[in-house]
Amino acid sequence: MNKSFTNYDYVFPDIGYFISRQCTADWIIEESVTNFIDITYVYEGEADYTINGIAYHVSKGDLLCIPKNSVRFATTNPKNPMKCYPINFQLYDPDHNEIILPFPLISHIGIIDILLYHYRELNTLWIEKKPGYILASRAIFSSILYRLLSLLYYKNDHTFLDFRIKKAIDYIAEHYVDKISVDDLASLVDLNPVYFGTLFKESMGCSVKKYINTLKINHAENLLLSGEFTVGEAAFKCGFDDIFYFSKLFKAMKGYPPSQVPRYF
Repeated sequence: MNKSFTNYDYVFPDIGYFISRQCTADWIIEESVTNFIDITYVYEGEADYTINGIAYHVSKGDLLCIPKNSVRFATTNPKNPMKCYPINFQLYDPDHNEIILPFPLISHIGIIDILLYHYRELNTLWIEKKPGYILASRAIFSSILYRLLSLLYYKNDHTFLDFRIKKAIDYIAEHYVDKISVDDLASLVDLNPVYFGTLFKESMGCSVKKYINTLKINHAENLLLSGEFTVGEAAFKCGFDDIFYFSKLFKAMKGYPPSQVPRYF
């Protein structure tokens, strides 16, 4: 098992079991060894788990990530039975080595509407079992993993962002090739420019300028990968008037000059 794996962009999940579980008062998981990774998202009620000899109490908004080869036992609170979405799966890297997820055994992530939406989508696919449902289920579960990685590992999930920062990000996504200033964005969300700049950096981990430049350079790289544009054309389409500044910034961010971007096609 490759425990040093860090690039989760290329993981491949293989789902073995999924259910929308609504526990009865006498529900129990008999003690056994898991031959899979178990991710369980609790959206109602309570339960008690014993994992590798240690007792854990879980309740609404908790996420369990039980590693493969763990000894697991569980019961629910009969007065407040657990409702949850458990997924049992294997996770592989591009060379088909098994890998682990960088999650704590228990995390309180709260009730996240977009996660519940994905789980309900997955539940519908899983019980319909129409042709192609495994492929579709894997795609939805990948979206769930992305959300969880963003929240617990990358720390860049936008779910809990200040609504004003969300509004600014949405605006930037539509207009990043234009000239956007901190003053423009602050005015958009009715905040003082200095306060907005501070709030943005605290929320996003970088300044407004760096965030916008990151989007521009990433877009330029995509254009150059297509082989349809010259360096100058890509720079212009991404809002850069000065090709020399663009090339310098591109190299600083990517580690190589834009002229060395290989054609994808």
